[in-house]
Amino acid sequence: MKKINKYIKYVAALALLPVMTACFTGIENTGRITDRDVARVKANKRTAEEALLDSVKPQTYGQWHKGKRFVVTSNDISLVLRPSADTLKGHTLTFAGQELQRDIDNIEKVVIVLSDTDRQYRYDTGKTLAELQPLSGYYAVPFLSDLDYVACVDSLLRGRTLYLRTSTWRRRDGSFETGLRYVPVTVESVTTGDAVYPFYVAFDQDGRHSGVMMSSPTSAVRNVTFDKLFSFSDIRNNYKHISNENWSLIVRGQVAVGMTKEECTLSLGAPQSVDRVPTHGGLLERWVYDNGVYLVFADGILERFRQ
Repeated sequence: MKKINKYIKYVAALALLPVMTACFTGIENTGRITDRDVARVKANKRTAEEALLDSVKPQTYGQWHKGKRFVVTSNDISLVLRPSADTLKGHTLTFAGQELQRDIDNIEKVVIVLSDTDRQYRYDTGKTLAELQPLSGYYAVPFLSDLDYVACVDSLLRGRTLYLRTSTWRRRDGSFETGLRYVPVTVESVTTGDAVYPFYVAFDQDGRHSGVMMSSPTSAVRNVTFDKLFSFSDIRNNYKHISNENWSLIVRGQVAVGMTKEECTLSLGAPQSVDRVPTHGGLLERWVYDNGVYLVFADGILERFRQ
C-alpha cells in the first residue's frame, strides 16, 4: 500500500507540471488519477537488469571500418550474397568496403563488400547510403554477428555471479538440456549465438558447465533479453514465505500436492491455458502446459497433477 501511495504522489506531482510548463501530458485532462496513470509510471521504472546493456550498442553501418569482423550465423546468408556459398556458417567475414550502383531510377544504392581468406562477397542492400548509415549490423546485412559487439557484452558479463531465471539451458553444441533455475552461476564467456539470438552466455553452475542464448536490445526477437534470463540478486530473498522443501522443488522445476499457485508458477511458469470447473465441493482450476503436463487446484492449492 505504501508503494501504491508513493506512485500516486509521484503521478500527482507529474499532473502539476502542465501548470508550470504549459505542456500536455494526458493526465491533466482526466481530472483525476486513474489506475492506468499509476501503471504508466510503474512501467517507466526500469530495473538494473533491464538497463544493463543500454550503454553497449552495436556500431551502426556509418561507424564501420575496413577490417571489421563478423561471424556468419546461418548458411541462409548464401541467399543474399554474390557469389553464393553454401557453407559459410561459423566463418569470419571482414568488411572490405562498399560500392555504389545506380538503379533504374538513377538512385545510388550501396553494395557492401565482405571478404574471407579466399574470396570476396557482395551484398546488394537496396538502400541509399543515407538510409544505411544509421542501421546496426544485423539490419545492414542479415545473418552476421558483430564480433565487436559480442566482445563488449563479454567484457561486461564475464566473471560476474548472477542468478539464473530459466531452467532451459543449452550446451555449447547447441543442444538443449534441463537445468536448475534461481541458482547462482558464474559467467565464463559471451560468444556468438545464432541467427535469432546474437549471444551465447556460457556459465559455470557449481561445476556444471552450460549456457543460454540471449537476445540483445536491438534483436528482432527479444523474448530472452538479459533481464528475463538473469538477476543481480538472490531471487530466493523475494520468496522467504516459501518453505525450503518447496523451494528445492521449484529450483528443479517440480511440483507437489499442497503447493500454492504462486509456487507452481515459479516452478513451471505460466500455463498455456486455464479451465475453471464448478463442482459440488467448490471451484476447481485446471492449468494445462506443453507435453501433457497439467495441474488441478482446489481453493488455490494443488490437489493433483501430471508432470
